[in-house]
Amino acid sequence: MAYSGTQGTQGTQGTQGTQGTQGTQGTQGTQGTQGTQGTQGAGGSSGPYLSLALATTRDGIARHWTGAGGQVPDRPTPGGWDGFRRMQDGPQAAVLDYELGALAGLDLSQPQAGAVTSPVTGGAAVVNLTRPVFDQAFVDAQMALMRSYADLRIDRMAEIQVQTGDFLSFFGAQAYLDRVATKRTLDLIGALLRMMGRLEMRLKLHFDFPRPVTVSDEMQPMIQTPGHGAWPSGHATEAFAVAVLFSALKAGSGIDALAEVQARSQPMRLAARIATNRTIAGVHYPSDSMAGAVLGIGTAELLTNWLSGATATPARAFNGTAFLEDFTLDTLESVLPATGMIAFTAPPPPLLADLWQIARDEWVR
Repeated sequence: MAYSGTQGTQGTQGTQGTQGTQGTQGTQGTQGTQGTQGTQGAGGSSGPYLSLALATTRDGIARHWTGAGGQVPDRPTPGGWDGFRRMQDGPQAAVLDYELGALAGLDLSQPQAGAVTSPVTGGAAVVNLTRPVFDQAFVDAQMALMRSYADLRIDRMAEIQVQTGDFLSFFGAQAYLDRVATKRTLDLIGALLRMMGRLEMRLKLHFDFPRPVTVSDEMQPMIQTPGHGAWPSGHATEAFAVAVLFSALKAGSGIDALAEVQARSQPMRLAARIATNRTIAGVHYPSDSMAGAVLGIGTAELLTNWLSGATATPARAFNGTAFLEDFTLDTLESVLPATGMIAFTAPPPPLLADLWQIARDEWVR
């Protein structure tokens, strides 16, 4: 983002554009990081006229120079936070993606199941998902629920349309989010969502679950059906991941997501509404939302517990073969109890530990 003199203050309105950090769409922006380098400097963005003007200005004011060096910049701790904070937004995002890219992987060795694993838990799975059997019993139960939800489409029209590309604004109504005042919070949210996007898309491919529109021509979704599998729901995954991160930052430590669900906290209520809106729209079964909620919660707990210095994180699981019900906070509460606690085997690197601490401090008002 370029700040051109006093006009650059208008650019701060771009904090509303934090929507772009959400999910897999946000990851496309990282491809352009090299192209955006240099555009965030003082004044205008790079271009041929600016290059010519800078060159002629130097010719006009530079003194005789033999090429002798000047000051020697001090870099006492290369690779640390001081260096990171001097980087522009795009390169910072790339660094965070690298750091978090190794945190969570997938075990896809079973055709009907998938697990989120992590080297910081010694390779132990923190989330286990088992795909539903796509049979007549599943279709009849889930489509009946979707038929009832379809009656809410006009009531939820605005939410559904906005949330196709932006649900972070809704979390921003629960806490102050600003690209300047809460920069590191937004950096952490963006990195989490990009990580979740990679996990969910690979799981969608692995499970290859048909969308509701393929089942009945009476469904007629109110938005275009996305071009990837239904299970797990990406919106549910990402919304619940952000809900966990929000809750942890507010608490200043790792949190028990089940307790947050039981308390019906505002972040959890919002995440559930975002997930349900996708069922109302006609593009997700309730089962998709349950799988996404468990995936998002378990993986975000892994991150927040690790960064906050906890010694262990809960293992979560959802067996879709045994679930024909609706997705609500009540049913999520019944599914969510941990299957065990998994100890961490390695601490976070200093860069991520610093990021967590600074993001936490942004929530102290």
